[in-house]
Parts: sequence; structure tokens; C-alpha cells
Amino acid sequence: MSATIPSAEPPGAQVPPPGPRRWVGLLVAVALVSGGVAYTVEERNQDAQARVVATQPGPNQGTKPPSKTAAATAARRVAVDTILLRRARAVQTVNEALFLQDLDPTNTRLRAAQKVLFANLVEIGFSELGYSQAEERFDESAVHAHSGTTYLVRVLMRYQIPNVDVTPVTTELGYTFVARGGHWVLTDDDDLDKDLGPGAHKEAWDLGRIEVLRSPRVLVAVEKGDAKRGQSIAAEAREAIGEVTSYWPRAWRGSVFVIALDETDVRDARFADEDIESAASAGTTFSSLPGQDTADGTVAGSYIVINPNERDRVDEILLSHEITHVATADLGGYEPLWLAEGAAEYVSWRGIEAISGPGEVGKWEQEVIDDAMPALTSLPSDAGFYQNSADVYGVSWLAVRFLVQRIGLPMVEELYEDMAKHGTDQASRDRILLSRSGLTEATLWVALQDYEPPR
Repeated sequence: MSATIPSAEPPGAQVPPPGPRRWVGLLVAVALVSGGVAYTVEERNQDAQARVVATQPGPNQGTKPPSKTAAATAARRVAVDTILLRRARAVQTVNEALFLQDLDPTNTRLRAAQKVLFANLVEIGFSELGYSQAEERFDESAVHAHSGTTYLVRVLMRYQIPNVDVTPVTTELGYTFVARGGHWVLTDDDDLDKDLGPGAHKEAWDLGRIEVLRSPRVLVAVEKGDAKRGQSIAAEAREAIGEVTSYWPRAWRGSVFVIALDETDVRDARFADEDIESAASAGTTFSSLPGQDTADGTVAGSYIVINPNERDRVDEILLSHEITHVATADLGGYEPLWLAEGAAEYVSWRGIEAISGPGEVGKWEQEVIDDAMPALTSLPSDAGFYQNSADVYGVSWLAVRFLVQRIGLPMVEELYEDMAKHGTDQASRDRILLSRSGLTEATLWVALQDYEPPR
């Protein structure tokens, strides 16, 4: 069977014309990058710059409040550090009263939200959890909204989900504290959201009550009470892990975290109405955020976020594409997007081929050669990849298929690792590609013009 299904696109991209024939029943839409599957050099720089800009004064904002005495500042820092330590200990010891102890008693809305947050954090079951103060912020409107003793601070949340995160990872929050009766209390947790990095304060546990389904190598977060759907997604994810293990030679024994909530804005994934064709996103996790220790940050892994409109159509083919990204995320993320997406497409189409036979794959391959290749003049570049109306995914897949035929899949996987770790600029990418395949990106494109698929 076959049908014409539009290619999925990430948030902000224009949906291209109807794409290649796809095998209906297994494939709804192959999920694509949304802000971090292959965290490109360009995106790293933009992310780091955004975080730096967020620390600069705006019309009503500065990085520092009016001067305080050193003693008062030190005392406040100790008080807030103590609160943050208490909050982390409360989660680890499952002590809700301790978690709520330092909330502003006048803010009933915050208290209700924090009770949900506490339940979610316990539900996740972190093996490591800690909060630390980064830099102080100042926002005049927040001071007016609360009091003259307002203290706004960017907070780093460092955590590790067992059997998911191979190393502790970091996300960020913005907390507002005020002095009440001689004590500092937390009075708001979203005053700084607009000034934080992409996806901050939008983790699965921040967005309403969740339920977590656990199985070997798979963790799925769904809305509370949506366990049946979560179990179905977990089963498909287990099948997908098997496909990635079979069709991508890297010895990856990691696990996946799949987030399937009724939310259009989760982590760095954006599923607004105009992005309905985007089925899923694999977003990067960082052990050190961009701009924290280095401009690029340190990539730790990736979580998968499902478009809420696609939750009932998740299958192993969709997830095998995304899990390929997860399995390669910790390599560094410097590989060109044509290689990242081409490899993920290669794995997902191998899964289709295993079930439906080579016919469907051959049909799409010929369509890419006949229709997609003539629409481009080179391999798809990182810049504008997701805005390109041409079938850049098909061409990327074809390029990987060509390389597999030329040098073999194990060598392509080694090429991927080298690119992901060291392909920081075009010269480096061409050097790596030339040493491992005898081609540069330019000559690879020329060679693709004469590619005759094996039948």
C-alpha cells in the first residue's frame, strides 16, 4: 500500500508540498528535528547568544538591583541556598510538607501548582536532584508586583533520571523570592520565563499532573489517567529500540524518555496549529547548558516529545527515526543535518523494508531521484534545512544510502561519530568525509547524480 503524506516539519517551518509515497499503517509521518535533534553549530551559537542577551538590561530590566550591603547580600544568598537544598531533599525523601514549607503563604495559586510539581517530581523518581543559584536578575515590574524586598534569580536544576540519563543534566528556572516576617519565601516561579533559554520551565513535570509508565529501556510520561495510551507508546518504543539496534551499528544500550502530553509547547518542541504535520521532536539535554561553561554547552542526550495530535498514531517506525537521534545525541551534535536526518531516515525505512519488502523503498528512492534531486543544486545545508520546500529528507536519506553502498554501514557509522564529534565547520566536515569516503560534500553531491540504486 502507499499514500501521499506530507513530510513532517518542525515548528516555524513551512509545510512543503505533498511528499513521497509512504507505507500507510506503519508510517504516519517521520518525526523531524525541533530545536535540537542534531544540535547544529548555528543553533548552538544562537542558543548561547540568547542566554547572554537574556542577562543584559532591557528597558525595565537589569542584571543587578540597587546596591545592598555585602552582609545583607550574603545572608540572603545563604537563606535562598538553604531553601533550594530543602526543596531537593523534600523530593528525595518524599516530604511534601518540607517542599511547601518555604512558599509565600499569601500565594495560594503558587501553592496549588507546587503541590502538582512535587507529585510529578516524585513520580519521575530522580536518582540525583539539586538546585543552585546562578545569577541575580532585576525586573522593575516584578518588584512592583511583589515588594521592595523582591529577589529574582536564575536557578539551575541539575538532575538525573535513572536508566534514562547516563550523566546528570541541567535545565533552568527563574525564581522570585520576597522577605516575609524576616524570612525569605518563594513567591513566584515564572517571572523570568521569558528571559530564560529555549524550553526552560517547560519540562514534562512543569506542565500539569503526569503519570509515568516504566518498562525496560523506556520511560513514558502521559497525562494523569492516560496510562493505557502510555502503555501503547511504550510498546511501540520497545519495538523501535529493536529496530535501531538492528539497523544502526553503534553499540548503544541506552534508554529513551518519551513525553506524550496534551501540550503544544514542551521542552524545546513547538507544536502550534500550523505545525500539525510535525509528529514528534527529539530535543537535546545538556550536562552543561550553552553559555554556562562554554559557548556550545555539553550535550548529554535527548528526550522525545510527541505532538499531542499524533499521540494515537505513534508507531515503531516514527519512534525508530527519533530513537536514532537519541542514540547519537551524546556524540556531540556537530554532524551536518543531511547526515543526521539521513541516518534516521535510513533506520526507519529499513524497518519498513523488513515488513513490506523492498518495493515501497524502491518506489520512494526513485521518486527522490526523479523529483527531489532536480530541485536542489547541492546537499541540503544546515541553514534553512527545515524551511526548504524540497524533499531534503529524501535527498539526505539517498546520500546515506549511497554512502552505505560505497563504504559499508559500519564505516558510515564511524563517519557519523567523527562528524558529530569534530565537524565544527565546513572544512572539518569535508576533511572527515574525504578521509573516510574519498569524497567531499561537493563531490558527494556530484556522485549522487549518477547513483543507480541496487535492485
